[in-house]
Amino acid sequence: MSCRQSGRTARSFSILCTLGNAEIQAKAAFFSFPSETGMLSFFDMKKVLFIQHGDVDKPGLVAEVLAELSIELCVIHPYAGEPLPSDASGFDGLVLGGGGQSAYDVELYPYLESECGLVRSALASQKPVLGLCLGGQLIARALRVKVQRAERKEIGFFPVTLTRDAAADPMAGELPGVFGAAHWHGDVFEIPDGSVRLASTALTPNQMFRHGQNCYGFQFHLEMTPALFEELVRDSEDYLVDSGAVPDELIREAREVLPLLEPSARAAFKKWAGFL
Repeated sequence: MSCRQSGRTARSFSILCTLGNAEIQAKAAFFSFPSETGMLSFFDMKKVLFIQHGDVDKPGLVAEVLAELSIELCVIHPYAGEPLPSDASGFDGLVLGGGGQSAYDVELYPYLESECGLVRSALASQKPVLGLCLGGQLIARALRVKVQRAERKEIGFFPVTLTRDAAADPMAGELPGVFGAAHWHGDVFEIPDGSVRLASTALTPNQMFRHGQNCYGFQFHLEMTPALFEELVRDSEDYLVDSGAVPDELIREAREVLPLLEPSARAAFKKWAGFL
């Protein structure tokens, strides 16, 4: 597991750890740092756990936004054998990233079942949860609804349309009514009971939902940047060609579409971080 902190916070932490218990309280006030929400001390710092499902399935804009807000991001790689926590008590928010696995392939990837348990633990503690593509499917599965193979793969850049309910939603309300986004999936989720459907595409009716007040499942990749998308394409060129896609054309589209969405995506992720 790796955790990302601001340099000043990391240095402060190492200094504080050398102090005796009696000194920590007296010294802690000196180890504060500015953030977009004001002055924070090390002990005020929020921690978000990001579960990464492949070498190139990185947090993208999520990591950038959390860094801007001075929120610590800890990344676990269960596909590489790193153990998952048994519950949500050690972090303030949970993000599940995309990946090439299928959410229902728990016999092949047993850690996916553990991730569903983490989602339920976070929800029981009313901690914010965010799922991106595979991550959204895992949230749906944790909430006991079906995830299944789609009739057609959706790979590339297609318009996403918000539902009427999206206008009043904190995250979706930061997004345009119709916008281009990155898609890369062969499975789809149903909307969990009691959840609100927030977005769709022509091929995939269920593109985004909110469960409760602070749990969001996405089918599309709101976290994607042009550089990250190109890395994904270069890592999967044979797969893309077999799926009928043209790798260089996808990279060109990414450079055109994603910068247009980035300001809204950042604003949406900041709203999610506000739940922490």
